[in-house]
Amino acid sequence: MILASLFQDGAILQRDMDIPVWGKTDPETLVKVTLDGETSMTRSSADGKFIAYLHSHAAGGPYELTVSAPATGKSITLKDILVGEVWLASGQSNMEYLLGSDWRIADENGDLPEGEVLGRIQEQQFNDMVIDPDNFRFFTVEKKASCAMEEHCHGSWRKMNTVNSADASAVAAWFALGLQMHLDIPVGIIVSAWGGTIAEAWMSYEALASGKETAMLAKMIRRNHWVNNIWEIGSGVASGAIYEKNPAVKPDPGNTGFDSGYAGIDFDDSSWQTMKIPGSWINQHIAGNGAVWVRKSVDIPESWAGKNISLTGGAVDKHDITYFNGQEIGRTGEKFDVTVYNKKRVYDIDPALVTAGKAVITIRAFSFAHDGAITGKWRLVNNDTTEFIELNGPWQAKAEYDWGIVEMGFPETIFGPNNPNTPAILFDSMIRPLLPYALRGTIWYQGESNAKSLKKSREYQNILQNMIDDWRRNFRNPQMPFIMVQLAGYGNKENFFTDSLWGQLRESQRAICQNDPFTFMASAIDIGEETDIHPQNKFDVGKRLAMCALHHVYNCNEAIPSGPEIEKYEFSGNTVTISFKYAEGLKVVSDEKAFFLAGKDGVFQAAGLVEVKDETVILSSENIAEVTSVKYAWADFPTPVLFNGVDFPASSFHITK
Repeated sequence: MILASLFQDGAILQRDMDIPVWGKTDPETLVKVTLDGETSMTRSSADGKFIAYLHSHAAGGPYELTVSAPATGKSITLKDILVGEVWLASGQSNMEYLLGSDWRIADENGDLPEGEVLGRIQEQQFNDMVIDPDNFRFFTVEKKASCAMEEHCHGSWRKMNTVNSADASAVAAWFALGLQMHLDIPVGIIVSAWGGTIAEAWMSYEALASGKETAMLAKMIRRNHWVNNIWEIGSGVASGAIYEKNPAVKPDPGNTGFDSGYAGIDFDDSSWQTMKIPGSWINQHIAGNGAVWVRKSVDIPESWAGKNISLTGGAVDKHDITYFNGQEIGRTGEKFDVTVYNKKRVYDIDPALVTAGKAVITIRAFSFAHDGAITGKWRLVNNDTTEFIELNGPWQAKAEYDWGIVEMGFPETIFGPNNPNTPAILFDSMIRPLLPYALRGTIWYQGESNAKSLKKSREYQNILQNMIDDWRRNFRNPQMPFIMVQLAGYGNKENFFTDSLWGQLRESQRAICQNDPFTFMASAIDIGEETDIHPQNKFDVGKRLAMCALHHVYNCNEAIPSGPEIEKYEFSGNTVTISFKYAEGLKVVSDEKAFFLAGKDGVFQAAGLVEVKDETVILSSENIAEVTSVKYAWADFPTPVLFNGVDFPASSFHITK
């Protein structure tokens, strides 16, 4: 007899809901399931599979759960079973990010960039706040992308104590702690997340086939079965094969910038753009994927002349060739290698090149897909004295090849085992083994990987709604609450960018919540980090998710579920009046321009008047006769200014007449 993976010693079952228990035993035999003196009966199928439903049960425990096949004498008894609240936590890297994580890149002394203290402070705060770890448990689904319909997954139920907590999803841990502190009953979190993944990977084949935006993907993965070589293990992302086979991705066409003198010490770069390092050149609108050159001039002290010095850096996403005073000092990455995007660069410099006075460091960075960025802390280091020259800050930048945002697309040649972005693969490998475990609801932190173009950011509304409906069907819970995190700010900090991919994806998230009575959102727009897509402040994210759940799911009216949400709006000439709910104490916290208005010409400009009256915001512009559109906090990394009395931010939004 075998039980499904979640049924182990120490499991938490969902209270006040019929509890499915399933597994496999001898064919066509009677199966008996007992919990706390109550018994349910069922029969196994011709291939031995069975499922039985226990009566709903109040919170409590610990209990024993016994599953037996009396006719065969086979029996399994699980111990230390609790009944309480169970939530699924899923998404990409910001949900995967562990309470003990620090994914940042260390400098040459092993120190992490400024801000790393926050993650460690929050980890300690969490451990100090957990009062009852015996009644607070988590199960992390081991990553798997097999392209098979998995019935089992690897993982174990673990108590949220100081020994285990560092291995728990930080967002999920803070969320669950908020629930446990308020409800004072057992709480369990099942974490199934994978960084860098698209929503389509988390949908079933049936959901893909039924969606207008995804039906072609279903057809493509059917065709996979006729392409024998993709089923070989090792054809996944790390090998670079999926990029080499993708017609949308181009190889490096060659270093023409060097021939143009870009690395030279006396080259005039005054006409180049300014790029802030660390940072993404894509998010700073320097260029898309392709090759970008960056230059920085420094003064070398006389005491350094002829000495052994090194350039130490964070990383370059993906490859680089680096120069000092026009001479190459090192290079990393070639072809379609994606394994070096976070590899620390350390390049020694020939002492003969080190002279007092002006010196120029030049980096040719190349990225064939996804982000293009120069990250971490960059310094010139005197290896004899440990003195250093700080290089972070503004550099001069110029695109050598600008291919725009390279869409990976979905050619069937890249789909297959070990590629976690194969449509349906993570549903089959990491969600299917959980079905149909009784859950109260789902928290979801994902979207960064779907924001690859304005079209894809708009399509996200239908794609994610389809996925939500798909999960509700498969968990046999048609009104299962689904609470998402609206994307945190990231990239170039600016007040407005009309074609913001993240702004449009956030609007898709907001639209889903407006249209679906069981889907809700907690915004993290104000707690992002300009140079790190993984902001360390997971406490506020988890807190906001918990407040949202307490209000909408557990009917705790005193819990404020979100920042101000639009309730209604009215356009009148050059004025727009917007009324909000959850807006007690509504306030604009700074003079930063965040509200932008447009007339019939579609040209946006900052609102001239921003006035708050009770739970209403009044906007107007003397330069627009008839306002027809409003965008608020519309950039990848905007400065939000609209908050309620508990300091929860309003979502970004786009409304039209």
